[in-house]
Amino acid sequence: MTAEFLTIAQTALAERLAGEDFEKSVSLRIKDVGNLVILGNAANVSDDRADCAIIADQPTFEKILKGELNPMKAALFGKLKITGDAKTAMKFGALFG
Repeated sequence: MTAEFLTIAQTALAERLAGEDFEKSVSLRIKDVGNLVILGNAANVSDDRADCAIIADQPTFEKILKGELNPMKAALFGKLKITGDAKTAMKFGALFG
């Protein structure tokens, strides 16, 4: 399921990133699954370091991608961890309402 979820997440992010332009990179680190890096208006499977890292488990990212969980609320409740550039993390959160 891990590689399959990365493909699903990459597709879902591509829809949300249409018209966006991330000047700084965001790494979505999905525990026990893999990493996606957002830069510009694309999300790619990559282990590259990024300006901001958002770390959570697969169920948390699934809820975020479905719009069932706001990333900022998830961070407040300890469901995800943010490291690096906070401004970039907030821009990512804004993609989801």
